[in-house]
Amino acid sequence: MHRKNAKQNAQNKPRIMFVDDEPEILEGLQAMLYSMRGEWELSFMGSGAEALAYLEQHHQDVVVTDMRMPGMDGAQLLHAVQQKSPETVRIILSGYSDQESVMRTVKLAHRYLSKPCPPAEMKQAIVKALRLRDIILNVQLKQLISRIESLPALPELYRRLTMALMNDGVSLQQIGDIIAQDVGMSASILRLVNSAFFGLPTRVASVQHAVKLLGTETIRVLILSIHLFSTISPRSFPGFSLKMLWEHSTRVACFARAIAEVENASMDDRDDCFIAGMLHDVGKLVIATTMTSDYRKVLALVRDKEIKVFEAELEVMDTTHADVGAYLISLWGFNDTIVESVCWHSRGKLPSCGRFSVAAAVAVANSFDHEYVYIGPNQGNSRNNTKPASAGAAHFRFADRVEYLRLMRDWREICARLAQKGD
Repeated sequence: MHRKNAKQNAQNKPRIMFVDDEPEILEGLQAMLYSMRGEWELSFMGSGAEALAYLEQHHQDVVVTDMRMPGMDGAQLLHAVQQKSPETVRIILSGYSDQESVMRTVKLAHRYLSKPCPPAEMKQAIVKALRLRDIILNVQLKQLISRIESLPALPELYRRLTMALMNDGVSLQQIGDIIAQDVGMSASILRLVNSAFFGLPTRVASVQHAVKLLGTETIRVLILSIHLFSTISPRSFPGFSLKMLWEHSTRVACFARAIAEVENASMDDRDDCFIAGMLHDVGKLVIATTMTSDYRKVLALVRDKEIKVFEAELEVMDTTHADVGAYLISLWGFNDTIVESVCWHSRGKLPSCGRFSVAAAVAVANSFDHEYVYIGPNQGNSRNNTKPASAGAAHFRFADRVEYLRLMRDWREICARLAQKGD
């Protein structure tokens, strides 16, 4: 009986594979992760070919590979993993940061870790990757999301951006202004600049700042050569407006940051509020472009039954855009605070307690904007004539009911002032 349970536990362990052609590196990884052997099933491969042969027989939850290896390098290995096992989280661990190597993996790798990688950082990256297993249980949906290399952009904005990049006299401010108008392009740029791909400072909330850090030439390579962004035609998705999605996301980002400011939150929390507000509905973009038929059914249910979007999503897909968005941005390495905020923004009740949290600010900001700007079943919008009386469905645990009501009133007033300025 004991042997059976031990075997079953081993089968249920998350499987992590490390690939590096240098034996001393693999030995160092084994020593670094020795304490995790009871929780993870670890395998160590000396080449890409060996790794692929093992992967054919043993599914892996996470693959961590070096970039430069003889024969099959890290980019080629990750491409093969993407094709054979798309739901597997793909991580590059490399000491090389030359631009050519980075560019080859920027769309293939979910995460990039630099050598030497501190044990705590390595463990944290893997733990974060493993958390994804429980956000979405549908394997097919996981595969769809994991295959996403970039989010689609509006054709007109993409055309303007490519034309601008072909102009030697274009300024970084002009490039940033164009990218900032599109939710898909903004998410991709913020993902890169807040990761270890380019070794740049983290905690960047502004697209314009991100563009300035990357520089014109890097942006040119990413857009014109690597094709970081894809495009979609609005005609392909009747009833879904990318423009309105971006306008709503921008307002929520501004509202959430304003709430953080009045609560004297740290600069990190203010930045997280803005980024999470901007990305809170990114799951809608993913569903609309990868599960088009299902999303049309969702919109039809919202219209016919007059129910909320997330209720219709649960009925049609057994998941919500909040879960899908949280899964994607967690896969892309956004921090836990932002992932939690995206995951909980439409659930009605938040897990956090206390006076302020980023998740609470984003949920209240989103709820207020849906009250202030009516978004109909066909994605049409109009300004409400009456001032919202409450913060809608956004609630979080708060011991003092009077204090809770006062807090909601103050936050609504802040958002209302901002909304009036935008009219």
